[in-house]
Amino acid sequence: MIALFFITILQISFLTHVYFLISYISKKQDRYFRGFLTTAITNIFIGIFLAVLVLISPAEVKALNLDRMLFIESGLIFFLMLFIKGRVSVKIYRRSQDPQHYHYSYFGKKVIHASAVTSRDLLTYFLTLPLTLICGAYFVVKLGCGR
Repeated sequence: MIALFFITILQISFLTHVYFLISYISKKQDRYFRGFLTTAITNIFIGIFLAVLVLISPAEVKALNLDRMLFIESGLIFFLMLFIKGRVSVKIYRRSQDPQHYHYSYFGKKVIHASAVTSRDLLTYFLTLPLTLICGAYFVVKLGCGR
């Protein structure tokens, strides 16, 4: 039970670590860098503790149901990626409805400019694609098989 607790803490710490990394890269503030370093040190020590725990009592780790844990995690990641893709799509749609991002052609049809889609939106959409597909496929297969 203690191994499951620390594995969960490690995963939350890892997600926080990624958040601080992205925030520091995008905003260049020292508080995000300090958070990044703090979570890095925390991840190292929790990882060392888990490695020692595996060496001391492997029966506790063997008792964990990792299939269920991976199923839940893949589902959470899949739905998070879908949420991110949804937000990006809504932002692009709203921007395409703004008059500064389109004009009407000679035939009266709306022509959307390339400025409706920013490079950041495009990058976010395509960089989340592999993780969405992998986690989604695993989640759907495990959901359908029931094992």
